Amino acid sequence: MRGRVRFSSHNTFHSPPPPPLMSPASSSTDSSLGPLTPPPLPYAGLPGPTPFAPQYSYHSAKPSGRAHNLVAFSNTPLLNYDITLHPSNISTHFMGLSSAGFLEPAVYPPELSITLTTPHLPWSIVVPASNRRYVTVGDVLNAVYSALRVNVTPAEYSALGTQKLKGQATAAYRRRYERLRGHRGYTQEKQQGMKRVDFLMGYNKFQGISPTSRSSNVWQLNIS
Repeated sequence: MRGRVRFSSHNTFHSPPPPPLMSPASSSTDSSLGPLTPPPLPYAGLPGPTPFAPQYSYHSAKPSGRAHNLVAFSNTPLLNYDITLHPSNISTHFMGLSSAGFLEPAVYPPELSITLTTPHLPWSIVVPASNRRYVTVGDVLNAVYSALRVNVTPAEYSALGTQKLKGQATAAYRRRYERLRGHRGYTQEKQQGMKRVDFLMGYNKFQGISPTSRSSNVWQLNIS
């Protein structure tokens, strides 16, 4: 089985409900985080090789909009989130967190839909407003997870080009299902095949979203 990649012929993923935050560090208070964001930080880029070069500039001198604290780009994000896992696995070091924060607007000014882009994947992620009023923090987290759970096609795998990149994506796929060995879901995860998240080649830490120079509803997804 070494070096063998499995591809699923169809996708059966169903979008999960907005994530309740179940962190041991969470507070029992009812207060929620406000819209203030930490100072913007320069985007350092994804370590390691990537076959997908940016097609445009992601930042402008005066980017429009700002993100909610919970999803704002930071080197030390408030949410500890491995994007290979369901959002219900999110934890936090912030003691004042309330689940109400996940129902608040993800970006300001609020938008009915936003698009997330990253120079490290050839796909963008459209995030619609589940409440039909504005995209919430929970919408962003769920959309990232569901979009990256889509199966990779053989053509997309071939588009990686070099054997080195294919090997790195295959290794990420193997690590993803191997960590479930001995637990429920191992066989299913393995049989479902390579997912888009495996194209990130192991860089799975969510570091928030940041505005771009393209449009007020186009945001960059930052990972490390």
